[in-house]
Amino acid sequence: MLSEICEITKGKQINGEFLSEKGKYYVMNGGTEPSGYYNIYNVEANTISISEGGNSCGYVQFNTSPFWSGGHCYTIQKIADNVDNLYLYHFLKSKEDAIMKLRIGSGLPNIQKKDLAIFKIKIPTVEQQKAISTFLSSLEKKAEIEERIQNAMLKEKLYLLQQMFI
Repeated sequence: MLSEICEITKGKQINGEFLSEKGKYYVMNGGTEPSGYYNIYNVEANTISISEGGNSCGYVQFNTSPFWSGGHCYTIQKIADNVDNLYLYHFLKSKEDAIMKLRIGSGLPNIQKKDLAIFKIKIPTVEQQKAISTFLSSLEKKAEIEERIQNAMLKEKLYLLQQMFI
């Protein structure tokens, strides 16, 4: 179970008036995008977060930089020595639909920590975990690169279409 291999920590809420549109550290809450920016962080880089509340509760994210974990965000801390951080991220991301099904409530749905704590995790050997996470991370990077190329081509297409009708 997830709680047997790590600590699931709920973030601390910040009043919205203290958030800015730009800043050094982003604030993750219940969504898939930052809620804003803050001048300090409460979670280190390379940490897995899971959205706790809102329509996207259960969204799994790997944070490569320090950030502020808000009141609707769980972070995965103190991962056991026999579990690779990136492997755990990829495993949880592959089970994101199942995690999202843990939600309760309809007005402001959320995921209870107790339900997340008993989520079952498959743990192969450390060598296998590292091989799996390396492979999946390289696929993820390739997908990001392909998306950037596609966006650049769409911009170029739009530009060329505008030039045709001047």
